[in-house]
Parts: sequence; structure tokens; C-alpha cells
Amino acid sequence: MEHAMKRILCIALIIVAAGVLAQAQEAKTEKTAKEYIADLSSGADEKTVIEAQQWLGNKKEKEAVPGLINLLNDKRESVRMESAVAMGLIGEESAADALNNSLLNDESADVRYAALLATMRIGSKKSIDVYKQSKEKDTDPFIQDLLGKIEEKVKGK
Repeated sequence: MEHAMKRILCIALIIVAAGVLAQAQEAKTEKTAKEYIADLSSGADEKTVIEAQQWLGNKKEKEAVPGLINLLNDKRESVRMESAVAMGLIGEESAADALNNSLLNDESADVRYAALLATMRIGSKKSIDVYKQSKEKDTDPFIQDLLGKIEEKVKGK
């Protein structure tokens, strides 16, 4: 009986030790905000950049806004879109001009829509005239629908 008890205790200790080691390894591999921000400008692969954008947006990391603004000019549509989403989550007024520019000029309707949502979240007065310009210019039905709803809300309908 005593031998069986020692054996169970040893197994339990091994399991606990393995769990502690796994947690320590996980903590060691978790990136810092500075490392994620560095990923934005490192020329990293698309997956790494998007992971950084999502993490920084979810953490509302204001220091990331300049790097995210630069990525609005990336050739990859998904990177531009995630950049707009992240800036919307962060909510910094300093991102409004760049997002307004994307709303008016990006070739991708998905990026323009993400920029529209981001500017709405930020709530900058700088975006009001841009919404009017976009309503006149944009042909995407989803953007038109959302801008129409904004216009109705402003008019009090």
C-alpha cells in the first residue's frame, strides 16, 4: 500500500512539474508590445504582421498607431484592412486622417469599409465631410448603405 502511495505521489509531482514547465515556457515565448510593434515594420510575412495588428488592436496599444498608419499603404489588402480594424479598436484621434484617406482612396471596398467602421468608432469630427464625399463617390453597396444610415441618424429619422 505504501509503495502504491509513493508511486501515485511521484506521478502527481511529475504532472505538476510538467505543468509548471509548460507555463514557464509559454510565458517566455509571449511577445511584448514593443516586439509586436517591431513586427509591423520588420517586413515580416503577412501572418506575422496580421497577428501583431490584431494583438495591438485588442490591447489598444496607442504606441502602435504610427506603424499601423504606415501599413495602410501596404500592397496586401488583408494587411491594410487589419490595420484599419486595429486603429478603430485603439480609437486614437491621430489615426483619423489616414483612415479618412483610405475611406476615400483605397482600391479595396473591404479596406474602405473597415476604414469607415474605424472612423465611426474613433468619432472624429474630421470624418464628417469625408463621409459626405464618400457617399457621393463610393459605389460599394455596403458602404452606401452604412453611410445612408449615418445620414438618416444625423437628420433624426
